[in-house]
Amino acid sequence: MAAAIAIVSTVQPSQLVPFPTASKLGDRAALMCSSPLFTGLSMAECEKIAAHARPRSFAPDELLFMQGDLARNLFLIRSGSVKISQLSQNGNEVILWMRGAGNVVGLLSEPASSRHTSSARVMEHCTALAWDYETVQSMVEEYPQIGRNMNQILASRLGELEERFREVATEKVPKRLALTLLRLRKNIGKEVRGGVEVSLSREELALMTGTTMFTISRILSQWSREKFVSSHRQSVLVRDPQRLELVGDEI
Repeated sequence: MAAAIAIVSTVQPSQLVPFPTASKLGDRAALMCSSPLFTGLSMAECEKIAAHARPRSFAPDELLFMQGDLARNLFLIRSGSVKISQLSQNGNEVILWMRGAGNVVGLLSEPASSRHTSSARVMEHCTALAWDYETVQSMVEEYPQIGRNMNQILASRLGELEERFREVATEKVPKRLALTLLRLRKNIGKEVRGGVEVSLSREELALMTGTTMFTISRILSQWSREKFVSSHRQSVLVRDPQRLELVGDEI
């Protein structure tokens, strides 16, 4: 699935979920209709599916699911952002994706008896809609378009990973960092005064671009002097995305 969600819940499918009010149902359906997971479904169909969702809330740094955990739930992010990462055998972390509102997390091609190949952690306070995979399977059977959307999301994510692998192999660090910031701006960026803010530390940017925190700091410092970004300890403000797109190998 595209666009970001994800988190393991202790709530079992058999537990009763209070039926949402018409207002809450409408809000949920509006979010769903704007998500790639539910593309092609009507508002009425989204409202029907929304009635089976469980609203969840997660604190910053809360672990949603662990690499190796049995897949139990699919989540649609309503607010906040989630980091999806993998650990190597020696404990090194690789950040695969950052996902924000409208994205799904926990999407697998074969969820039945499958285990997560990555971990998900909340970066900033996050709210989400959750469906257990038994319900998801019923959704796909009743609305085949959801299954097609899932396949499209997974294909899109694979394509992004392939593109990033090519960048690591062929592009120098400044270009890789610029492309990463442009993706993050789209996926988790927040409109603020002066531009779009990407809440990610320099260490995390280094993990995403395959370089060192020192190199990231040096490049961001130069870009800050040129005033098309502003670099902070835990975030980067993209002031001029057009200028960022033109970054080459000059550093």
